This record gives sequence, C-alpha cells and structure tokens, in this order.
Amino acid sequence: MMGHGMSIHKEILDETVSAFWDFSDEAEFIVASRSSIRVIAADGFQAFTLREGEGVFIPPRTISSAVAASGSAVIHRISFPLSLIWQDTESPVYLKYSGPLLSLRSAVSLSPGAAENAERAYAVLSERDYCYELEARNLIVSVLIAILRETEGSAPQEGIFRNERMLGMMTYIKEHYSESISLHDIAAAGSVSERECLRTFRKLLGTSPVQYLISYRLSESVRLLESTELQIAEISYRTGFESPSHFSRSFRAFYGFSPSQWRRRLL
Repeated sequence: MMGHGMSIHKEILDETVSAFWDFSDEAEFIVASRSSIRVIAADGFQAFTLREGEGVFIPPRTISSAVAASGSAVIHRISFPLSLIWQDTESPVYLKYSGPLLSLRSAVSLSPGAAENAERAYAVLSERDYCYELEARNLIVSVLIAILRETEGSAPQEGIFRNERMLGMMTYIKEHYSESISLHDIAAAGSVSERECLRTFRKLLGTSPVQYLISYRLSESVRLLESTELQIAEISYRTGFESPSHFSRSFRAFYGFSPSQWRRRLL
C-alpha cells in the first residue's frame, strides 16, 4: 500500500489456475493489460470478458474473481478508498456521490475512455513522477464520474455480493490464515453451523471453506514471492503451511509451478 492510499498490483493469470475469490474494503479498477480475462461475480451471477485494454470497476466488498480467458494474461489492479477521493466524508459532495457507488451490488464495465484513464492512472502510480499523486487522483475521479453518469438512476441490484455471513467468514480467513484454524472457527465467524458454512461456500464460491483457506494462503505466498526476497521455507510458515514440502506440493498443484519456478518466471 502506498502512503497516499492508492495501491497498484500487477497479476499474472493462467487459464489452468482455478478461480480465486476475494473482496476488498476498497474500490478497485481492473484492466486487462495483456490478452483477455474473465471477471466473475460470486455464484456465477455476472461475468465480464475483457479484451486487452478493457476494464471493470469492482465496488467495495464485492466478492469476485479474475481468470485468464485463454492461455496466460496480465491484469493491472488499482485499489483505493472512496474517502481518498472526497476527503471530507461528511461533506454534501461525498454523501451525494459515494452513496451510489457504495450501493452498487455488482461490477461495472468501463467505457473505452474510462478504461484508458484507469490504465493511465496505473502508469502514473508506477512511474511516480512529480505530482503523480494528484494526477492519479484526477484520473481516478474521471473514471468514477463516467461510472456515476452511466449508472445514474439505476436501482441497486439484489444479489449475493454483500452476503454478510460469507463476508464475515472470508474476513476471518484473511485475518487468521497464518494460524491453525478449523471449519468450526470459520463457521463461528459467520454465526452459522458447520453444515451451513459448507453449503454457503459451495453455493456461492463453488468450493469448500478448507479449500478456500488453502487458496488464500497460496495467494498470499504469491504476493510474498513477488514482493520480497524471503526464503521459500520462511514464506511457507508465514502463510500457515505446516512444512515447506507441504507448501511446495500445494503450490504446484494449484499453479502448475513450484514456488521457485514462479519466482524465476517474474525475473
């Protein structure tokens, strides 16, 4: 996370890798930087196929996944709190325009011009030239204006994206993934029985709570492989795996590469 509140991340996607479901408390733009991708909402309710250069807006706390449409692909992701755009959260402007964005229950595809500005904002944040924070903020605002105009008057969609029980269970996993946690712990975080926990994960995400926990641990290991020089054994323990060998087996089964091969392909 950058000190100004805007963060960027480049992700390499492969069609052989299963969908990884996640959500953020911040708003996000995703732009297909190389090849085509599919952005899918939980429960298969909505999907966007984005060709290279196209983008999508993900509202805060929206459960979604991005996968390669074919072969491998690269996405650029920008995350930011809406409060960053309108500094005073009590101001009439913030209340007027943040409400419609927060009420969106699904992702919104970006117009060509908005997607171009989102990609420009990513480049500005990457290059970090003088006044880059102001320039990136202005570009992000221009994209949000386009979204607000496109969705003006739209009724909030009812759906599964804000399933608070699911969000509670996923939040618990995100906060405790490095620890030894059980199905009982995950279910308790959503105030449901273990049976209902299993049913909810299967219905909304198409996976089990334990498999989601493993996939989240693996996603965090990828972040550490890409952004740090930590030894693979240290990464395995930091992400909750019982041993480096267990970590390596799980990583290869999910991504098709060993952790060391994944790190080398980024060089």
